[in-house]
Amino acid sequence: MIIRSSVTLIFLVLCAAIGAAQSSQLGSQLVDVGGYHLDVMRAGSGTPAVVLVGGLGNALDTFTPITASVARFSTVVAYSRGGLGRSEPGPSHHTAKDSTVELRALLTRLNLKPPYVLVGASYGGIIARLYTSLYRSEVAGLVFVDSSHEQQVQRYGRLDPKYPDQFRASFEEKIRNDKGAEADEDRESLRIQNAGAVEGMKPLPDIPIAVLTSMKVNPNPQYVNQTARGYEAWRAMHEEWFRRSSNGLHIVTARSGHHIQDDEPQLVIEAIRFVLDRVRTQDAVISHANP
Repeated sequence: MIIRSSVTLIFLVLCAAIGAAQSSQLGSQLVDVGGYHLDVMRAGSGTPAVVLVGGLGNALDTFTPITASVARFSTVVAYSRGGLGRSEPGPSHHTAKDSTVELRALLTRLNLKPPYVLVGASYGGIIARLYTSLYRSEVAGLVFVDSSHEQQVQRYGRLDPKYPDQFRASFEEKIRNDKGAEADEDRESLRIQNAGAVEGMKPLPDIPIAVLTSMKVNPNPQYVNQTARGYEAWRAMHEEWFRRSSNGLHIVTARSGHHIQDDEPQLVIEAIRFVLDRVRTQDAVISHANP
């Protein structure tokens, strides 16, 4: 495991000896976000609130390995986007923009005071970045858990020209097999990758950021993104986000697959703690300077 920090004089221990976080047994509730209900788990106390944004087609239980631990040091919210898990579909087409607006409506309905720390896993990273672009003042820090990049297919295509067609074929099959919101999110992901861009996305601001990157190479790769050079390209994409912050952390692990919160939950927990600590330190400095 490689840990890189842009902050000087920081000693951060991320050790397997800490052990995996215990699974959360926290309950959830249905919350009205304007004519339909989302399944939401809220626990803990304190600010800034930590908001967990799941990957493509994932319900809130994707964060079960970390929610109880995060709740020990701040308010934490996990939720299922419309049409996923126990959440009602709602009127949207489940685009990235729809999901971003939906998340803001949820946080408003929960009476959570911004700014927040957004934690985006996989496709959830695109939603977290778009939220930051659209509602900059409401985001204090970001954690990216092996998050998707809108140009990943194009960049893998530079390594292997066959890859974009392979990706499209894979997702077109996925769309045929999935239903409802899951199929809609598949379509949106395919559309984003075909365009190599997300409407409304802006460069990340200089706020506390932690990036976690899986470099667990497949011993029998089928596609270029599963090879060593594919993973180097993946790390380079994530490095771009890390370098946007003067208060950043980039954790690279070869022990976890794409769902780092399952394989090494403590890495995700400590990355969240890192960002929270940086945000709270900044807030304390500002409060001291403006009594």
